[in-house]
Formats: sequence, C-alpha cells, structure tokens
Amino acid sequence: MGGESEALDETGRVKLRKPPMAVKLRQTTFLDMTKLLLLGTGTPAPMVHRAGSSYLVQSGDERLLFDCGPGSGRRLLEAGVNPAEIDHLFLTHLHYDHCVDFPYIVLARWDQGVGRISDLPVYGPAPLRRMSQRLFAEDGAFGPDLSARTEHPGSHYIYEARGGILPRRSPEPQITEVEDGSRIESAGWSLDVAEVVHVQPQLTCLAYRLTTPDATIVFGGDTAPVATLTQLAKGADVLLHMCHFINGAVTDERLTCCCSGHLDAAQTAHDAGVRTLVLVHITSQLETPGVRERVLHEVAQVFDGQIIFGEDQLTVPLGGIDMEPVR
Repeated sequence: MGGESEALDETGRVKLRKPPMAVKLRQTTFLDMTKLLLLGTGTPAPMVHRAGSSYLVQSGDERLLFDCGPGSGRRLLEAGVNPAEIDHLFLTHLHYDHCVDFPYIVLARWDQGVGRISDLPVYGPAPLRRMSQRLFAEDGAFGPDLSARTEHPGSHYIYEARGGILPRRSPEPQITEVEDGSRIESAGWSLDVAEVVHVQPQLTCLAYRLTTPDATIVFGGDTAPVATLTQLAKGADVLLHMCHFINGAVTDERLTCCCSGHLDAAQTAHDAGVRTLVLVHITSQLETPGVRERVLHEVAQVFDGQIIFGEDQLTVPLGGIDMEPVR
C-alpha cells in the first residue's frame, strides 16, 4: 500500500507482516493517567443498550463528567462510580438527552455526601443558572423534597446515621455559565469552549476541548459540520463526534443543518488532524447488521486515523491502538 512493494517469500507469495503485539506498559494505577469512559452513546430515542449522551474522564485524582443524559446516573454506578465522586460536571447544551440526569447527580451527590463534600461545580451555556434555580430553589421543582430532607425528624436521623451534622442545608450547585471563547483552568487540566451549530437560537450548543498532561480530548456536542469545531479539535488525541444519521440516506436540510452524519464526522476528523475519531450519538439507523460495517468503511475512506464506533461502558484508548495476539 502507499506505493511500497510487498516482500515475497521463496514461493512468490507475499510475506505476512507479524501483527503488532500489545505493548506491555509499566504498572500504573487508575490515577496515573487520563482515562475516558463512554457512559452513554445514544440519542433521545430510548434504547436499552444506549444511555443518553454522557462521558466520564478521570484526570489525576479528579473525575470530570461531560453531559448526563437519561440513564447516565445508572451507568456511573455500573462503572463503580458514586455520583458523590464526581468533581466537575460540564453540559454541552440543555437538550434533555444531554442533561436530564443533572438533578439526580446533584441530589445524589448532596444526599450521600452528608455535608462533607463541597457543592458540585457545573459548567454550561445559559440559561443553566436559571434551570438550576428552578430545580433546587425553595420554590423549585425539588423544593418540597429538599424541605422534607432538611426538616423532617426521620430525615435528620438518616442524615446523622450517615455521619452528617445538623443543621442540614439544601444543595447549591456552583453554576458557571460559559460561552464561545471561555477558558477554564485547573491545577491538572484546562478546558476551552467553542460554540457549535445545533438548534440556535432556542438553545446554545457548545463543544469542549479538555487538555490534561497526557491527553487532549474534544467533546463535539451536537452539531452540524462547522469550522469552529474543526479548529477546536486541531491535533487532538480524541474527537467525540455526533453521528446521528447516514449521509445520503437523510437529505432534508431541516436535519442536516443542525446534526451530523457519518461522513460529516469523518471530514471534521480529517480536517482537524485528530488521532482517534469516536462516533457517538448513535441512532438505530446505524445499527442494522451490515450497515454499521458500511458506515465504518466509508468513514475510513475519508479519515485515515483510528475509528471507534461508540458503545456504552467502553474505555477509549487515548494513544495508539495495538492489535492483540490470537489466543
């Protein structure tokens, strides 16, 4: 391939190259390197095997959660992570399939933390602050629940039994509204924000570029092809990209102007020069046996990097993907 001649053996047959063996790395702990886990890779359409959009990053001793669509809280528990162990939450936009588990994660973290952990920092586009207030304020959707948990004697007993010290206050998520061009910096990571094209002006949709000491991961959010995402993803190790339909099978501009198909994802990955493309936001259209294989083949005609068809609870390699030996 690529114009190189193949080596032949004494019979004239092409010599087969030995498959690369899995590289044995030094022994590390989970905290030594960045990890990316796909919690939910689905869409608003309910599917048992695909929760709503949600991705978990372990960076150093911090856990960062990107989006929390329906079922993502359960996926966290399946992965052995308690909501109280989430350190930061980032929302790309406020469609329910990306944020409906927001109140669950906030409330479960607050309830199980029994006053011993700080309120959850949450980042996302406006009107995130207003949404949070309407959920957790005294007159909000969960106001009666919070009143019972902070005032009723039975709740006081459970709170103290878990190690809490009265009086108990209600949760107050630390809301930071971000927009195109925003940058968030922490001791072990930084985050850059770009606006992408989805359902404006009704909702603003953002993409995030997370940079850690050993990896750069771009979360594309929901978007049609757009230069801002290509620029944000330049040279990234991993790009998570919406793959909502098969290009050519769907041509109605009402959808193609706000969502991406498989070739859109491939072209963005190619133009950005990323190392690995992860297809997420998967619909049933792409899951028919034979269709998935066609999708991957056609993506590979455009993007010659590593391609992963997203699945829930899949740990994404952040470097090169080595072939395992036959056992």
